[in-house]
Amino acid sequence: MSTIHSQNLPKALNPQRLRNLPAVARSSGLAPLALALSLALAATGCTTSTLLPAPAQASAAQPLRQSSPSGPYLSVITAEAAGGQASIDVLGEAYTALPPVAPSQSRIVLYRPSDTRAGATSIFVDDRYHASLVPGAWSQLCYRTGAAELATRQMQAASSPARDRYDAISAITLAPGAVQYLRVDTSGRYPVLRPVASAQAQQEIAGTREQLHTVSRAGLACMDSAAPAPMIAPAPAPAPAPAYTLTADTLFAFDRSNRAAMTEAGTRAIDMLLARLSQDYSRIERVHLVGHADPLGSAQRNERLAIERALTVREHILRTGNVAAPITVEGRGSREPVVSGCGNAATPQAIACNRPNRRVTVEVIGVRR
Repeated sequence: MSTIHSQNLPKALNPQRLRNLPAVARSSGLAPLALALSLALAATGCTTSTLLPAPAQASAAQPLRQSSPSGPYLSVITAEAAGGQASIDVLGEAYTALPPVAPSQSRIVLYRPSDTRAGATSIFVDDRYHASLVPGAWSQLCYRTGAAELATRQMQAASSPARDRYDAISAITLAPGAVQYLRVDTSGRYPVLRPVASAQAQQEIAGTREQLHTVSRAGLACMDSAAPAPMIAPAPAPAPAPAYTLTADTLFAFDRSNRAAMTEAGTRAIDMLLARLSQDYSRIERVHLVGHADPLGSAQRNERLAIERALTVREHILRTGNVAAPITVEGRGSREPVVSGCGNAATPQAIACNRPNRRVTVEVIGVRR
């Protein structure tokens, strides 16, 4: 057994201060030391580097009860003597889902699945001690949101001296009102905290028990999330930009789209529309032109007719200099007909029936008078 020198113990744990313990606790060895360390933990500021493995056998004078999920760790330390009994619970209740916290905080849930690695894993949050987890244990704390550093240090007090350095440091970002699950991974040389998705963590943490024997120096008082905010009806969707329609038969000769094919009636229709826009709007922020074709002919041909008609109208508007706002164009081929059932053959009747489908729409965004 490792020797612990009295001069290295905190004052509250000096053997001279243990004379009032029952005689069985003074003379029985490992378990009394574990009991004394646990009883004085809050007063001394010691961490679970003082957590010791349970002895292989317990004497009749000093019964011990062990019920840790795995490994030689005490879940309850009990010392009995004539006229009294003292016990320290190391592991508490099994994990259950925790309530959400306020948006100003995050909840950190740390757990160590059952493993065979000796010793407890001490955990520090931004250089402040939180807890030491044995296999099959979990712990939690509430903390401020934002960036945080969580460090681990593996301790086996019976065989290893305490160290000031950390074994590993994990940098995480804590989201407002969220739960961050971190698993102690002991598969490598040093224990590391691994972020785990909520669904996976709920499966892995089931059956672990809460580590009780230490007091966190990092956690904040948890604040429950506020009651759900009252439902606010969404703002109505903005009205679509007003659209003005220029018929292609007025603008161009049939089946044409370039400037040379633009008719005098077509140029007058555009000029009249610009005059109306100057009356309707105190400021125009954007104009969007959408060209359309009828379903007569090939789809590829109609796509080209639609975009070219919009481009030709844009060219004429720019020549007038009456609109300083950006003018964008789009062609939609024959995909959005106004009328249907006119037939696909280019007969005089079908051409006349499809007249409303050949058009350029003008969408205006701005401040109306």
